[in-house]
Amino acid sequence: MSLLKRYQIFISSTYRDLVEERQALVNALLSLGCIPVGPEFLPGFRNPDQDNWPHVRRAIDQSDYVVLVSGGRYGSLTRSGISYLHREYTYAHTLRKPILCFVRDLKAPLAANKKEVTAEGVARLRVFRESLQKHNNYSWDTLETLVSLLRQHLPTFIERLPAPGWIRAADVEEGQTEKQLDLRKQLADLQEVKHSLQHLSPSQSNSINALQELVELSFACNIYIEGNCKLITSKATLIWQDVFNAFAVDLDSSASEDKIKQSLAQFLAERYTHHIHEAYDDAHAVSSFQFTDTSLRMIRLHLRRMGLIRKDTLHSNRSRAVWQLTPLGRKVLEDIRQHTAVND
Repeated sequence: MSLLKRYQIFISSTYRDLVEERQALVNALLSLGCIPVGPEFLPGFRNPDQDNWPHVRRAIDQSDYVVLVSGGRYGSLTRSGISYLHREYTYAHTLRKPILCFVRDLKAPLAANKKEVTAEGVARLRVFRESLQKHNNYSWDTLETLVSLLRQHLPTFIERLPAPGWIRAADVEEGQTEKQLDLRKQLADLQEVKHSLQHLSPSQSNSINALQELVELSFACNIYIEGNCKLITSKATLIWQDVFNAFAVDLDSSASEDKIKQSLAQFLAERYTHHIHEAYDDAHAVSSFQFTDTSLRMIRLHLRRMGLIRKDTLHSNRSRAVWQLTPLGRKVLEDIRQHTAVND
């Protein structure tokens, strides 16, 4: 592993039965120069009345890798009917995060309070463990074995699947840092000039007309059949105005990409939950809608080319992109609102 880079690694596991194992993994990751994170370090973890899933999701978003440990329990269930561990795994897998799995050997001795005792719990655990087979996974039986396997395989895993990581400013030569900042500023300025030239005098009516064009975008969601979670992808045929309306209100000042994704996810849930239920009539629940990364890039690029949105360079940084409406975008949004009010 790079001596300069520090990789953020999200530890995903059931909690009460693996407290000692989680602490041992935290210590091992720190000794390897990594940055361990997990739900127990995030706001709301010990408050049963507070939903800390947004914080967990953000931590996974910002992490370079996920280390998942499966013990003898499937875990406590969320409102959607899957365990917290299963939800973290599904979200990380949807983001295509590199996941290194350590699956406990169920033949090894295990205390009764650390394993599933009901037939339903055993079945849920079995199905979940089967889904982990698609990832790099190693069998463990004791805490010592688990830590040893992590130390042995994580460096190779990181080398084989490179991730951005984090670099302290002090570890970069001062001259190089200044040069990079200057180049980034020049690049941002050139991009703004480019977009300004491309849309030197776009008319409001032309932009509104362009928003009526059809587009096919891909999205993913989770469906739950007999308590088991399955990630599916589907197609959405929309007009660009629907997509623009779904998050344009967030950009009255400016909004992060995370906020925009949340608004788009809510739009998909409202528009396509019924459709997914019809396509999968045996599904008892549908959740976690989100556009695929390719579709999100298409949305961002197309609306930029239309001159409706731009990056807020003042508030964006290396780990957080912030977007805002252009003056044209504000005019178009206002015109759409007025048009909608007249029709209503």
